[in-house]
Amino acid sequence: MTAELILPISPESSHEAYLKADKEYAEFVNKWINSKIEIVQEIFSTSFFEPTKNSCTNPEVLAIKITNILTQRVFNFQSKKNLSSLIPKVCQNLVSQILKGTPIQFFLLYNGGYRASSFPDKLSLIFEPDQTELMLLYQIALLNKKISLIYEPGIEFFIVVNNGVAHWVNDIPLGSTENYANHFRRIIELVGAEGTIRLLLQSELAGFNPTFSFEPIKFYPLLSEKEHGIVERFLGRTCTSEEAIHRASLYTIAEEQWGRHLTSIVQNHEAILLRQVAHPEMLSFRPFPGGAIRTQNGSFGFQQLKNTLRPKLITSESVKQYGLKYVLYHFPWAFNNKFVNTVELTNE
Repeated sequence: MTAELILPISPESSHEAYLKADKEYAEFVNKWINSKIEIVQEIFSTSFFEPTKNSCTNPEVLAIKITNILTQRVFNFQSKKNLSSLIPKVCQNLVSQILKGTPIQFFLLYNGGYRASSFPDKLSLIFEPDQTELMLLYQIALLNKKISLIYEPGIEFFIVVNNGVAHWVNDIPLGSTENYANHFRRIIELVGAEGTIRLLLQSELAGFNPTFSFEPIKFYPLLSEKEHGIVERFLGRTCTSEEAIHRASLYTIAEEQWGRHLTSIVQNHEAILLRQVAHPEMLSFRPFPGGAIRTQNGSFGFQQLKNTLRPKLITSESVKQYGLKYVLYHFPWAFNNKFVNTVELTNE
């Protein structure tokens, strides 16, 4: 029998699931997540480069070494075969950045400033960062450590939040997604990563038009039941088939508009653009240990296998398949900007 999924939830959650939380696994889960927080804090408070051990001034050699790091299984799930045509381009970009002597810059396509709920019993949206975002910081911390060991300037990592697309397509309030971004930035500060990790918010960019109007859509493709369900999950409510088709079409146009804008930004920075899922023109980057999925589809949790916790994204679809246990996790931050001290977070 396949093990049930385990979803950490805050004691302050408005969902009644907290009343059914399983106490047996709480300590296990809390220790696992808090150990990752400690690692993140330690990495961002430590200098790793040792010139006598790691000196290498040849940009081409450094670029190959950094590419090898980026394609390690801990960060990238694409096969070497699928990456064969992409690696030379990555190396060329890295050489250009190394020659400038500045931190290696990355942009990761992350989400629209919110996530779809993992709860299978109701459609809702999540506008508060939690252990899901924390796991991304953990992955970035590991990348920063590995690259900093061989390249003293280290990295600068931009988390891209396209909340403008979410607003244009699904009428998601900008105030809600901007609040998500501000909370996320606060967490970045609390783990001491503000010197390395930046959050790029679409609505804050110069020239952003919140009332951007789309060209009339003349062709409405039919949507499968699954595709219709995806639209509803990111709307946070049910909708007719006509509305689902319309919003799916709007999304295609909005993404093209945003893609052109973001591409120009990335090119101006001479940076490397990353995605959470496989793409023929970009490296993938795991948003949590073992992850190979867009985290905006749900929340980070676990599957228990033989007394071990296996990281897994909990989505409403996976819950229907495997079942779910809720476990209270006392976040080191809380809702409404009230931060608790369950885990000591400092910038020291």
